[in-house]
Amino acid sequence: MKTILETRPGNVTPFVLEGRWALDGLDQSTMRWLSKIAKRKRVGVADVIYEAIELLVAEWEAEAELEKKIIKL
Repeated sequence: MKTILETRPGNVTPFVLEGRWALDGLDQSTMRWLSKIAKRKRVGVADVIYEAIELLVAEWEAEAELEKKIIKL
């Protein structure tokens, strides 16, 4: 995988969404996919990213709690 420095000229500034999300690491197909989801839900791309992160964190928390509940014999 090429690094960002190899693919972007020095005079190009990375695009940052809502001052938080640097989107220069996402390829065009991923951006289209995020945009398609955002349009379908009638929300912004940032909202789609936030929702995905919230779901991922919730999944990690559920897995961590499950490990605590397993009884080791």
